[in-house]
Amino acid sequence: MSPLQTPGQVFDAVQQAKAGATGFCTNFFPVELKLQAWIDHGELLVEQHDGAALFFRTDRDFRHFYFCAANPVALEQGMAAVPALKTERVTTDLVGNESTLKQLLPVLEQAGFRWYTQLQRLMRIGRPETGREGRVAGFAERPDCPAVLELIENSFDRYGEQLPLPYEMEAAVENRQVLAVKLDGELAGLLFFETQGLASTVRFWTVAEKFRAQRVGSALMQYYFQTQASVRRFTLWVDAKNENAIQKYRHYGYAPDGLIDHVLANEMIPA
Repeated sequence: MSPLQTPGQVFDAVQQAKAGATGFCTNFFPVELKLQAWIDHGELLVEQHDGAALFFRTDRDFRHFYFCAANPVALEQGMAAVPALKTERVTTDLVGNESTLKQLLPVLEQAGFRWYTQLQRLMRIGRPETGREGRVAGFAERPDCPAVLELIENSFDRYGEQLPLPYEMEAAVENRQVLAVKLDGELAGLLFFETQGLASTVRFWTVAEKFRAQRVGSALMQYYFQTQASVRRFTLWVDAKNENAIQKYRHYGYAPDGLIDHVLANEMIPA
C-alpha cells in the first residue's frame, strides 16, 4: 500500500478505475476537505490494480476499506491481491438499499468480510417545533474535547460507527459542531452534528449513564433544532438493532428513509 500525498492523487485513481467501466461500483464518496485532513495525518493509503482503486484509512487499531472498481469482477480480483485484507483488522461499509447491495455482498464475503452490524438512516423534513427545557445546553469548548471524545468512545462501537479521532474532535468543537450539557462540573451529554446549507446530520447524541433520566438528551436535541433554524432536511444514522434510540428519534419526527449501511468486518475483528 502506498501513502497518498494530495487529494488530486485520490481523484486520479478513481478516474482510472472508472475508465472503460462496464459496471462501476464503489463505496467511496470523498470530500476534498476531509481527504486533505486524512492525508495530512498520514492516514490514507492506496493500492491500484487493473480496473480497481482500493483505499485504506487508518483508524485507531484497524483500517477502513474503500473501493472504486470498473465492475465486481475487477473488485474481486483486486481484493484477492491485497494481503492486508487477511492480516490486519479491516472494516468496510456498503450503503444503499437492499436490492442494490445484493450484487456486492457476495464479492466482499468472498474476500473474507462478514456481517458486523447494520445501520439505518432516519430523516425528517421541515423545521421542527422547538420547546424549552430546564437544562441548559451550549456549544462545547476546546478544554471539553477530551471528555467529549471519551464519552463518544464509551457510548459507541469504534468498528461500526466511524468515531472521530482527536484532531477531528478538536476541529468539530472549533467549528461549533458539538453541543454539550454540563452538570456538577461534568460533561453530562453531547450532540455532535454536521450542517451543510439546508441539510444537517446528527453524528452522535448521547448522555453519560449517571445523568440519564434527567432530560439532558431532550435539552440537547431542542437546542440543536433551535441553532439550525434554517435547515430543512435532517438526517442521522442509527444502529438498526437499537430500538430504544430509534424510538427516541421518532419522537423528534425522524423516520427511516430506506437507506441502510451494511458494516462488514474481516475475521481479525471479533464478532
